Amino acid sequence: MRIFEIGLLGEKQAAAYLKKQGMRILEKRFRTPHGEIDLIVMDRDTLVFVEVKARPHGGEGEGLLAVNAKKRGHLRYAAQFYLKSHPWEQVRFDVVEISADGLRHVKNAF
Repeated sequence: MRIFEIGLLGEKQAAAYLKKQGMRILEKRFRTPHGEIDLIVMDRDTLVFVEVKARPHGGEGEGLLAVNAKKRGHLRYAAQFYLKSHPWEQVRFDVVEISADGLRHVKNAF
């Protein structure tokens, strides 16, 4: 399976998991000039920007480590782009990591 396909499968798994947690999916693969946001969801009254990291052969924590300072900066800029046309007060950034150890959802990851 190619990296792109692994990423898409991971995003589908993450979306299904978040729905089961009661979150509503607003956007998938939202593209901006600053990069892509994998998922944008509503968790009660909080708008959540979700980065999904699928590492099928890695262990717990590897996906989270991949969301480094540069990646976080791109996600913040992309979120600002989204918020210009969808203003919201309460926002957060989550990471969903899918590894050989299972799915891990880290709220307020940064």
